Amino acid sequence: MEKPRSDALVFFGASGDLAYKKIFPALQAIARRGKLDCLVIGVARSGWTLDQLVERARASVTEHGGGVDPEAFARLTARLRYVDGDYNDADTFVRLRAELQDSKRPVHYLAIPPSMFRPVVGQLANAHCTENARVILEKPFGRDLASARELNAVLHEHFPETAIFRIDHTHIPARHRLAGRAGLHLHWFNAEAIRTDRPSGLRLPPVVDYRDPKTIFSPVQRIWVASLAR
Repeated sequence: MEKPRSDALVFFGASGDLAYKKIFPALQAIARRGKLDCLVIGVARSGWTLDQLVERARASVTEHGGGVDPEAFARLTARLRYVDGDYNDADTFVRLRAELQDSKRPVHYLAIPPSMFRPVVGQLANAHCTENARVILEKPFGRDLASARELNAVLHEHFPETAIFRIDHTHIPARHRLAGRAGLHLHWFNAEAIRTDRPSGLRLPPVVDYRDPKTIFSPVQRIWVASLAR
């Protein structure tokens, strides 16, 4: 049975480096393909307005996305919303819940420092933003095995394992780090189709190639998506 697609993308760290270099260019590319059909909400604590975020997005795609595509960028900005506030402030998440409107299956992308994963997940739960939701966490996932398991426990208080996606980039050091952990298993993004290339003879997660035009979300070009076995 095909899983329902997420109907809103919330990305924390909207004013940050990852959003600037990867997320905004990816969103414009998705809009260019006609696949950006959900609400996009940026969250940050920068004191910005929506207009300032739009200008940040424009600069991002100019520098890192091959230039502004007028039609695609217009489709992106028409769906773009912004919530400015402190991640430790409950009011930030009350306003986020309001911006989600009637969305029933949001995906929360935490492109923020790992130290903020726990408070943000807790605030999302308190604001009733985790029901039927998915969560994506950028690397690093903990400092070591013990802290990774502790973070896992926090996530599992609010999300089922099938709704949790952990990202690591496919540079060689990351490959060695993943290979050194026992019990890794794969979890996919909510994609209609993803091409994979499993390295021969290695017990590692497949490579997920988000440059493939069939993917529905491509914040980075090639990533590992894996989780620690419980």
